[in-house]
Amino acid sequence: MSREKEFISRIYEKYNHQIFVFLMKYNHDFDIASDLMQDTFVSFFEKYQNSNLNDTDSLKLLYRISRNNSINYQNKLSTKKEKVVSLESYKVEKTSFVEEEELKDMEQRLYSCLKLLPEEQKTAFLLRNIEELKLEEISEIMNISISTASRLVVKATSKLLELAKEKGILI
Repeated sequence: MSREKEFISRIYEKYNHQIFVFLMKYNHDFDIASDLMQDTFVSFFEKYQNSNLNDTDSLKLLYRISRNNSINYQNKLSTKKEKVVSLESYKVEKTSFVEEEELKDMEQRLYSCLKLLPEEQKTAFLLRNIEELKLEEISEIMNISISTASRLVVKATSKLLELAKEKGILI
């Protein structure tokens, strides 16, 4: 196997699920996330297949590309209201039907709050709290300073709490 094919195969196998989950949480739609994941990897491999990137740098670039693809997609559909899809299939623990429905409802209401955030705040929040990345990694993915990444996460968290209280999600 050539070096390029080995690189493509290794990076895709290692990160496809992680990028898909990020895109699902960002876009809330299985089909959209699938299409954007494919676009993300195609763009990445077209541009970087002959580079000497390590896996960590590759992941950062994949996050950046997937974020940009999501923003571009949402800008194209800015006049359409997108439906919120539950991420039920990604939950590990088993709950009763009633608890599951309550969690699903709360998740949808929280995602509706998340959609109201500015793009940069939403991205920073998802990368920090859902993907559990460090501020340094977020700053590299978003091409901003570490302090700006920190401010975006704090603002997003504060705004989400405020919106959740307004919508009766939190007391």
